[in-house]
Amino acid sequence: MGSKSKTKIMESYEINKREAGTKLKKQKKENALDIISKSL
Repeated sequence: MGSKSKTKIMESYEINKREAGTKLKKQKKENALDIISKSL
C-alpha cells in the first residue's frame, strides 16, 4: 500500500517536472524572439 502511493507521487512529480521543463523552453524561445524583434 505504502509503496504504491509512493510510485504515484513519483509519477506525478515526473509529469510536473516535464511540464515545467517544456514551459521553461517555451518561455526561453519567446524571450529570444522578443530580443531578436527588439534588436531588428
